[in-house]
Amino acid sequence: MKGYLKLFLLLLSVVSISLSIIYRNDLHAFFTNETEQLPRSKITKTEIAVALAEQGEFHKFPTEVEVPIKEDKTKLIVQYTFDPQLQESVSDLIRLYGPDYGAMVVLDASTGRVLSMVSYSKHTDNKENLAVRATFPSASVFKLVTAAAAISERNFTANTVISFNGGNHTLYRRNVFGNNVTRWTRYMTLRDAFAHSVNTVFGKIGAYSVGAYDLREYASRFGFNRSINADIPIQESTANISDDPWSLAESASGYTKDTKMSPLQGALMAAAIVNNGVMMEPYVVQSAHLSDGTTVYRAEPRIATTSVTPDTASEIRELMRETIINGTSRGSFRGFYKGPFAFLNIGGKTGSLSGDSPPGKYDWFVGFAEGGSQKIAIAALSIHGKYWRVKSSFLARKTIEAYFKDKFHKTHIAAKPYGEASDNI
Repeated sequence: MKGYLKLFLLLLSVVSISLSIIYRNDLHAFFTNETEQLPRSKITKTEIAVALAEQGEFHKFPTEVEVPIKEDKTKLIVQYTFDPQLQESVSDLIRLYGPDYGAMVVLDASTGRVLSMVSYSKHTDNKENLAVRATFPSASVFKLVTAAAAISERNFTANTVISFNGGNHTLYRRNVFGNNVTRWTRYMTLRDAFAHSVNTVFGKIGAYSVGAYDLREYASRFGFNRSINADIPIQESTANISDDPWSLAESASGYTKDTKMSPLQGALMAAAIVNNGVMMEPYVVQSAHLSDGTTVYRAEPRIATTSVTPDTASEIRELMRETIINGTSRGSFRGFYKGPFAFLNIGGKTGSLSGDSPPGKYDWFVGFAEGGSQKIAIAALSIHGKYWRVKSSFLARKTIEAYFKDKFHKTHIAAKPYGEASDNI
C-alpha cells in the first residue's frame, strides 16, 4: 500500500511540473506563434495605439506601456523610432524661440517612420500632444490639395497662367467671380501663385476648375475626413467643403477655419509629395518586448494611400521648391543654397491664420528635404499670442540642417545646386 502511495505522489509531482512547463510554453507561444492552437502571435498596431492613448501624458513617450493579455495587463518595453540627436535638437530649438504653443514632426517619407515629434507649450498645465491634435486651421497649406486636384484632373501645370484682380493675400467675392479685364488685371503662373500663396487665384481654381467633388476627393487622398491607421492616437483632420461657390473658393484657397489638421497630418502630406505620391502609415514604435526580451511587436512600413501619381507629385515638388527660392519662405531660407546644404532638394508650403483652440496667430510650414536616398518630410506649427517670436519656416530650416549635418556627404552631390538658377536667394 505504501508503494502505491509513493507511486501516486511521484506521478502527481510529474504532472504538476509538466503543467507548469506547458503553461510557460503556452504563454511564450502566445507571443511567438510556436503552437498552432493559439489564435494570435503578436500585439497589434491598434493595441499599441490604445496602450499609448491610455498613458495620459502621451507626449512624454513612456518606455513602458501596459497592454491587456488575456485577462491581465502585461508591461511591454517600448523602443521608439526617434532619431535621438534630432529629437533633442528640435526640442531645444522650439524651446529656444518659445512660441506660446508649438509642435513639430519629422518623418522618413519612404517608410512613415517618425524621426522626431515635439509638442511645446509655455503653459505648464497643457499635457496634450499638439502634434497629433487636429484643431488647427490648415490655412494656405490646403492650397497643396487644390493644386494636386487641378494638376491631376484639369491638366494644370506649373506654367499654367491664371488671370485675376486683387492682392495676393486677400479674398473678395468680386475678384473671384468678376470676369472684368482691366489695366490692373494680373496674370500669374500656377508656380508663382503657389509660391506667393495668392488666395484669389486658388479661389478661382476651386470655384471654376476643380469643383467641390474633386476637391473633396483629393482632400481625402491627402488624409482629411478619414482615419489613418497608426500606432499612435491621431485626431482626424477635417475639411468641410461646400457646394456653395463662395465657400468652395474659401476652402480651395485655405481662407477658412472650417478646414483643420494636425501637424502630423501636414508632415504626411509633404511626405506623399516627396515619396512620388505615396503616403505611408506613420509609426512611432519600432518594437516592443516582454521583460524577458521576447519580441511581441515589430513595426513594418505600410502604404496608407496613393495621394497622386508620380508625375503630379513631381509637378507639385516644383511648386514647393519655388516657395523656398522666391516665395513666402524665401526670407527664412536666405543663403541656404550658398552653404554646405546647397545640394539638398527642398520645398515647402506656408500658411497663416488666426485660430481659437488655442487662441493665437497660427503659422505653418510643411515641406520636404531630400539628399541622395534620404527623404524627410517636416511640419512645423507655431502659435503666437501678443508677440510673434519665430517663423515656422525658420524652425523647419534649422531642423533640416540639424538632420543632414552628419548624414549628407559628397557622394550625394548632384550636378549643380537646386537653387543655383535663381539670383534671389
